[in-house]
Amino acid sequence: MSLTDFRPEFDNSYQDTFLKTLVSKEIMNTRFEPTLRFGQSVERVAFDISGVVVRDVTRGADSTIDTISDSSELLNINLEKEAVFRISDGEVTQAGPLNPGENIGQDVAHKVAQDLDFKCFGEVRNAANTFDEGDLTTLVSTGTPITLSATTVPKMTTRMAAKLRRKENQEVSMNMALVVDSYAAADIEQYLMGKDIDIAGSVFKNGYAGVVRNAVMYISENLTGEVTQVVDVATADEVVTILGVTFTAKATPSTAGEFDIAGSADAQGAIMANMINGAATGQDAATGYFEVSDADRAILTEAGIVATYVDATDTLTITGAGRLEFTTDMSGAVVEWLNCYFGKKGAIDLVVQDLSPVDMRTESRQRATVVFSSYLAGIKTFADGAKKFVQVKIAV
Repeated sequence: MSLTDFRPEFDNSYQDTFLKTLVSKEIMNTRFEPTLRFGQSVERVAFDISGVVVRDVTRGADSTIDTISDSSELLNINLEKEAVFRISDGEVTQAGPLNPGENIGQDVAHKVAQDLDFKCFGEVRNAANTFDEGDLTTLVSTGTPITLSATTVPKMTTRMAAKLRRKENQEVSMNMALVVDSYAAADIEQYLMGKDIDIAGSVFKNGYAGVVRNAVMYISENLTGEVTQVVDVATADEVVTILGVTFTAKATPSTAGEFDIAGSADAQGAIMANMINGAATGQDAATGYFEVSDADRAILTEAGIVATYVDATDTLTITGAGRLEFTTDMSGAVVEWLNCYFGKKGAIDLVVQDLSPVDMRTESRQRATVVFSSYLAGIKTFADGAKKFVQVKIAV
């Protein structure tokens, strides 16, 4: 059995699974293009009618003619990602009647779809409005994430649509979607027993999980998780853990995962951002940090972990795919939440290459084949789209 025997099955498996598991396809304004070029731009023109005022009419007098304006925005094709692996002829032979191409194709397709989903749902942070704990009882967001409970879930599911209608005058009776992760969905089901939702009995096709009031609910583990930590100077042996990857403060760091105790909060924040990002600045230096193992770095890279530090507020912000499982015994205040989507379908634009070919190349010095699976895409939240959904901050 040669690799060419399962090439068709691999291609079909990859594409079918990729499309089926792409939850963002159900939420975004998605357009699949058979051919795309990196660096292409898609232009959209948005009209601003905020200057048009409804006025009283005075008979015999000239009407006041208001001016509308427009602005042009570009969606850039700037995401080019790939997953590459090697499979030897011996592994194919050992598989016997099984089809390794199909199985591997499905697994790789899941990984690629999850990566694109994460990039798409990262746009939720660009919503024109947020919905958090303050919105449960007032008209103003406070920045505090919502802790789901028997009290907050009913308020959240009823008032999200109210805010979208009041703030942006959106029609909220049709084509609405709520995207949360599995744990949030389970909490919503728990506190809305008897409502029109049954997660356990759902097929989970394209992440579909049921209906919550007037919105179709989808589940994705690739929503953007976010953590903020107020940074102070660390003390020896204090730790920061992200997704099981541990960083430890040391007076003189010398081994993997250790970072320096700085002389000020701003210097400490800069070191911590560099160590989380794996930046070259300060890497493997006693005045910076020592890089974690390859396995730990792969965990952070796979989850899309990115850290930024702001001097003015002494705040370290970490984002990544899903719940970040962040813990620390440093003294600064920590807030962690998940950025969930509520609003109209199609508010965010996605252009992605359709049926991107799976490139299979024979190794020159080995009896093996290297398989390249990739996508090319562009994602954009246009100004008018940002008004059609809210960023729902749910505490984790």
